[in-house]
Amino acid sequence: MANVRIWRVLGMLWGLVVCSSCGDDNEYPVFKFGEDGTCYYPSVSAISQESFEETVVGYGWKHVSTHEIRENGECLKEEYYAGLDGAGPSYYYFESAASLKTFMHVDAYPVNGFRTSAYKYIDANRVVVNNQHMIWQILSVDKDLLKAVEYLGVRADGIKVYGYVTYKRMTEQELAECRESYPVDLSNLKDLVISVTEENVFVNGKEFEFDVLESNGAYIVKALNEGTCSITYNDNHVKVKLLKSSATITVSDILKHRRFWLFSTDEELEPTGTDIYDFTYTELILDKSKELVAPDGYVLNYKSARMETKAREEYYGSILSKYNPSGLAVVDTDKQVRFFRLNRGEIYLNELLPPTVLDELAEAGEGHAIEYKLELVNAAGAVFQVLPFKVVYKCQVVHPGFSVMRRLP
Repeated sequence: MANVRIWRVLGMLWGLVVCSSCGDDNEYPVFKFGEDGTCYYPSVSAISQESFEETVVGYGWKHVSTHEIRENGECLKEEYYAGLDGAGPSYYYFESAASLKTFMHVDAYPVNGFRTSAYKYIDANRVVVNNQHMIWQILSVDKDLLKAVEYLGVRADGIKVYGYVTYKRMTEQELAECRESYPVDLSNLKDLVISVTEENVFVNGKEFEFDVLESNGAYIVKALNEGTCSITYNDNHVKVKLLKSSATITVSDILKHRRFWLFSTDEELEPTGTDIYDFTYTELILDKSKELVAPDGYVLNYKSARMETKAREEYYGSILSKYNPSGLAVVDTDKQVRFFRLNRGEIYLNELLPPTVLDELAEAGEGHAIEYKLELVNAAGAVFQVLPFKVVYKCQVVHPGFSVMRRLP
């Protein structure tokens, strides 16, 4: 008999466990959506203005959980922010019956900050910000726990997203720590604007000046490598004096960064001691048919022929990684500059020598030449080697075997 009683007790306990597990499926309310896509709880118990001000206003509220409400009104059990990249929950402080502070992380900057908004508490327990949209419909306030429907945002397809949320009232210490953790006033954000609009800037001398037109408070201007230049500034005016042929300049305020590369064509600043590469050609001929001819007499395919960089035999390993040619500044005799991104250290001849350049050279006549300095730039934006290059116009060109030979790309 004792054994039978024990089994009956165990059976009753098992039944309670099973019932409790079944109840978990119904622990979230079921919501509805209006014609405008607004989510709401239809059976909400009214919370008076007086009760709202007594239990909610004057307190900070920290996030506990958020469960997305699906289009059928049911909640997903998974925590909404658990697998969400680039977004996190907000924290709230109802500083008065009309003013709300929302603390948030803005991933685009990135920055922790707050927005101050006017709000109203209206019928059906709704909190409406700036007379525009509902951020909360409060379902209950039980001691220090608040449950609500919260507006989370809009998906790419235009559908509004809502969550069933739980917030916990902050202590005074927690509210003070929250304010310290989210210090930036997002209502007054500005773009960091400088007078430099190009990514690559070329100057003929050693000095360059620009202005910081707008910033979020104080700003800092510095070079990626300190030895490349000296920087001074007065109010919003910045002066850069180059000590090397190139420098990477960064302008930063507390939120944003702007960067550009500064290059000089001043011969005194040209790099030395890093003659690592050779180009395929240092000189080409343009014949009367406006075809490019290599020094060995072969006619090059203008559309597909390339100039390639090749490391000299004595260089290998880590030095080639440090001085890997990723950019090319082409400087003519008038110190006009064109800049190219190199693909595996290569550039097509039709990019380096566009048709207009070849036409001008042909019109100049026999013996005339165009000359360039080809400045190799590494991934850090530093010019590390300068190579000469020339194209000469000749009406009569002797080809190997006394016949025109064409070189494949």
